[in-house]
Parts: sequence; structure tokens; C-alpha cells
Amino acid sequence: MTSFFTPFDILMKKADPIYNEMNDITAAYIYAVPDVSIRKFIPPPLELAEPVLLIMYVSSIKKPTFSEAYMEGGIGVITNLEGKTGQYYFNLQLSGQGAQNAAFFGREEAGLPKKFADSIRLQRIRDRVFFHIERNGVRLLDAHIKTGSYNDHNFSNGLENLDPSVGLLQEGAVFTHRYSSGDGGIQNMQVYYYDSPTFFCQYELAYARVKLQSSLYDPWGEIKIEKILGGAYAKCNNYVIDVKSIYSYPDEEAVSIMQYLWAGRFDPLVGRRGCETPFYC
Repeated sequence: MTSFFTPFDILMKKADPIYNEMNDITAAYIYAVPDVSIRKFIPPPLELAEPVLLIMYVSSIKKPTFSEAYMEGGIGVITNLEGKTGQYYFNLQLSGQGAQNAAFFGREEAGLPKKFADSIRLQRIRDRVFFHIERNGVRLLDAHIKTGSYNDHNFSNGLENLDPSVGLLQEGAVFTHRYSSGDGGIQNMQVYYYDSPTFFCQYELAYARVKLQSSLYDPWGEIKIEKILGGAYAKCNNYVIDVKSIYSYPDEEAVSIMQYLWAGRFDPLVGRRGCETPFYC
């Protein structure tokens, strides 16, 4: 049982780095080259890194330190800002018992564009892995991979020669947006650098196929793929080292930047999806 008054020692655990771990993750990835039209969805001053890389994934996070287990999937691209490189996510989707707390720590505190999915699935059958993200009756991502080799044999992300007996720590980061609102509208819009390395203990190359579609308020289908580079099946642990502001927008630019962020974060159907009687929703 808990109480509306939280003891100090429990509250301080939130500031402990161990409270920001995602352990025992099983994940399936797809790497692709997006169509050039993707540039119009990147909020300035973020710039696409070269070569342009689109990443899609679904993961089962079995032992997070901040919630119960949950499923997560997302789509994003590698970008640059202020001499740093990190992923910019258009949208992340969550489901499962721990999804609500994971959304709070990610969206409200870190600025990640998280929503709740209707269904997220990840299943491996021998050398094939099937995974999807479904929301508002549409499969935003419907994919499968076959382990063995990439679609493009020239593609590499540095994990191909991982030794499972040793593992490999790969540095990683995400650019997120945080802001506040008041009488003056949207204010204090900032870009945060979300320092988040991942320790891989298993990584299998895979041949990938994927289909992206849009639901009424989830425009995943707007992301056009020029070429699929490959996929992967992995076991890993992820950590959040630090989240700090690296860029501040003038308040007069905040609304124009929100044009890039809105669809990944908000949905007028939240809390009413699948309901036939609005009174009870």
C-alpha cells in the first residue's frame, strides 16, 4: 500500500540514476533511408545527420526501474544540433501495465512525444520476428524481419561483430522538446539533450520488411521510405545518464515549433478510443 504523503527516502529514489534504467529489453529494429520529404518534418534548428538514417523499433521492456513492464515502439531519425548527434523521434507508442508511469517519466519529464497504443506486439518464431504497433484501428507499423543478414550488405552500425559473452556499450542520445504554457501561450520552448547509452548483450542482423500507415491522429504513413537498409533482433539494457537543455527558442517562435511537435503528442480521442457512449468516456 502507499499513501498520499510520500516518505522522503522514497521520493529521493527518483533522483538516483538507478531509477532511470530499462533492463531486460528485447527489441526488433528496422533501419532505412527515408525519402527527402522527411526534411519538412524536422523542427529547426535540428538538422538531419548525413547519411540520413530512419530508425523504427518495437521493444518489450521487462524490468524498468520506474514502472512495471511495458511495450514501446517508435520512429525517428538521426539529427545534429550544437555539435551533438542524437535521435529525433516523431512519435513513441506505449502499451502494457507500466505504460502510464513510463509515459509520465518520458513525456512529462523528458519531453518525449509519447502516446498510448491500442496494441504493440513482438513475437519471434525461429529465425523470423513479427512486430506491429496498432492505434485507432490502424497498424501504424506492421513489420517482420528474418535473421541472418541485412537488406543492404554495405550497411553497418557498429554492432555487427558483438560478442555475446562480452557485450557492447553503445553511446546514444535523443533530442527532446520541453515547454510551458500560461497566459502568454506556449513559452520557454527548449531542446533537451537526453543522454542515453545502451548495453547490447545480443544482436542479430536481419532482412527487414515494413509497412507504415496513418490513423486519424497518427501520421506515420507520411514518412516515406526510399530504401530499407536492414533490421536487427537484440537483447539490451538502456540507461538515462542526464537530460539537460542545450537550446532555447525565443517565445515568439514557440507556436511555430509546436507545429512540428503537436501530432506526436496530442490526440483528441485520448480516453475515448473504442467508446460508443461518450457519457462514460
